[in-house]
This record gives sequence, C-alpha cells and structure tokens, in this order.
Amino acid sequence: MEQTQTPQTFEASDPMPDEYRELLLRVLKVAADTETSLLFPESDWLKGVMDLAPTPEDRLKMSRFYAEELTHGYYFYTLLRNLDVTPTAADYATVRQLYFAQVPLDTWTDVALLNCLTDRVGLFQYQNMEGCSYAPLARIVAKIARDEVGHIAMGYHNLTTICGHADGKARAQALLFKWYPVALDMFGRSDSRREPLYKKWRLKRLGNEELRRAYINEVRPLLEGLGLEVPDERSNRRFL
Repeated sequence: MEQTQTPQTFEASDPMPDEYRELLLRVLKVAADTETSLLFPESDWLKGVMDLAPTPEDRLKMSRFYAEELTHGYYFYTLLRNLDVTPTAADYATVRQLYFAQVPLDTWTDVALLNCLTDRVGLFQYQNMEGCSYAPLARIVAKIARDEVGHIAMGYHNLTTICGHADGKARAQALLFKWYPVALDMFGRSDSRREPLYKKWRLKRLGNEELRRAYINEVRPLLEGLGLEVPDERSNRRFL
C-alpha cells in the first residue's frame, strides 16, 4: 500500500495531523504568553518599565525594547489568528503559562536582571525553533532572536554598571536569588512528556534540560565575572 509522506513543513492553510496542531498551538501559546500580553493593557506587565529607567538615555533604550517586545507579541498574535485562534485579554489576565511574567519589576536592578537573564532564555528558546517544521514560525524566530541579542546586551551593560558600586552589587546579589531560579524554570520541566513529540515533528531541536544546561554554562561565568555569587541551580525552583 502506498504511504502518504508527512510534509517536512506546514503552512497555516495546510491540513495538519491533530497531534501536530495541538503541539504547535502549545508552542505558540507559551511564546505568546511572554510577548502577546503586551497587546492587552489589562495584563501589560511591562507597562511601568520605562518609569524605572534612571536617565533619559535609559528611557530611550527602554522605549525601543518595549516597542520590539510589542512587535514580537503581534507576530504571535498573528500566527495564532491565522490558525483560527484569537487571543483575548482574558487569556493573559490571570493564569500565565510562564510565571516569570508575574514577578514584580520594582527597581532598575530588576529590569537589568530581567533583560540579562530572562531575555537570554528567550534567545535560547527561539534559536531552538529556527528551521522548524512550521514555516510561518520559522520565518520570524531568527528576527526575534536578533532582537533578544540586543536586549541581553543592554541588560548585561546595565547590570555591569550597577555592580560597579558596592551597594549596587549588593542589590543585584539579593535580586539574583529571585531572578536566577525564575530564568531556569522558564525552560520547563526536565521530564516533559511533550519533549519527544516536539522533536518528532521538528518543532524543537533540543530538550528542556539540554537547553537549560547550555544556558547555565553560558551565564554562570558572566555573573561570576561581575563578582556575583550564582545561586544553587535547584534552589527556589518550581519546575525541575
């Protein structure tokens, strides 16, 4: 009997196996949770970030960062809508797919750690989807990844400046114990049951723990180079 070959890539208009569509929507909704909420004022977690910037130059950089995040959100909003799924404010007002978007941003040091640590997680995640089997997603992740490189560089620069003073380093150290486990949890569970399926359908290349380990190996020397003590990687974690 002649077998039908599974297409290597899918467009939004292509018929999709149920399993593939379910996994794809999961990927898009998790990504949208980190970005798309900016489209809805009721759940706009970053709306006060510019008010924390200490200088006019920092405010300008934050405005660019905010605009890029808003653009990323619109990308995912469009991807979901093209699959006949329309996100609403209610989807992002209460339970979030990733709890990092509920961690308070109270100080400029929080923002520096956000950019340096969590945007770096985003870079790892988007790079893990480059060349994926869903063509509309594959066409945008490289662009988003380039933006994340800029966000990370900005965060590291700001964190370096903060750590250049004893009191700033002390604040950064205290907040690192909050943000480092949040960043590690953003990779998801090490025993995710979906992981083999993402690889099977070429939606992702590497698993959660493999990505997390590469992240730790990259970020640890950067933080230690600033004179910061890196927390134990299992401390204060929700998803191991």
